[in-house]
Amino acid sequence: MKRRIAIIALTLAAIIPAAAFAQHGRIKSQGFASDFQTVPVMGNTPGLAGANFQTYVTILNPTANAFAVEVTLFDNAGTKRTATINLAAGELKTYQNFLDAVFGLVGGGAVQFRSPESAGGSHDNRFIVNAEIWTAGASRYGTSLPTLEFAGTSSRSFSPGVSVGTGSRANVGCFNQSDAANAIKATVYDASGKVVVGTVNLNLPANAWGQAGITSVVSNGYVQFDPSDSAVCYAVVVDNTTNDGNFIAATEYRP
Repeated sequence: MKRRIAIIALTLAAIIPAAAFAQHGRIKSQGFASDFQTVPVMGNTPGLAGANFQTYVTILNPTANAFAVEVTLFDNAGTKRTATINLAAGELKTYQNFLDAVFGLVGGGAVQFRSPESAGGSHDNRFIVNAEIWTAGASRYGTSLPTLEFAGTSSRSFSPGVSVGTGSRANVGCFNQSDAANAIKATVYDASGKVVVGTVNLNLPANAWGQAGITSVVSNGYVQFDPSDSAVCYAVVVDNTTNDGNFIAATEYRP
């Protein structure tokens, strides 16, 4: 779980969007091995036109030691399911449909990966996770998912670049990282930031993941998330013809 200042600076410079959205307290996707990582959403669900949304995951042990990784899935009720992935030294494991292979699950949720402390309480059992949501069907389209080591906060966050209309649809989702109920308001703005075109309310139980569709028509707008407790949020825009998706992780802003 060690972080180098140089890595942090480079990561922040790469992921800060427009000047109005400043980063605070969260790295969108980590660029280093860790003993604890969270993927805020994974899915194994049917989509339009016969497509099926699945989650491709690779997990790599770059160390010289073997260890087990505990995997925890949190569903929309906050219910936990656990599994274990055993990694030999230097081993890479690949899952074309992670939720099906590891949990036998059709549905969605947030997933956490954790390895045990090594001798002396150190955090040397570090691993690397890569995750991608993709559509299984006549054509394959994929979008990368962030992997997070640090929890979100209750700060306001933003997902810019959301469009809903005849050509595309969109969802908003959040993973409630607190042990209490979390009321999260997602406000959809037009590109000017002056017009509210719709709202979505996610009332999540403790440790629950949830997702809902945006029904308001908007072109290149953005979503503002206001949680009552710690959460990581996102928006997903999906092409109505191809089911090609664009995952937009929410970036926190605290003045």
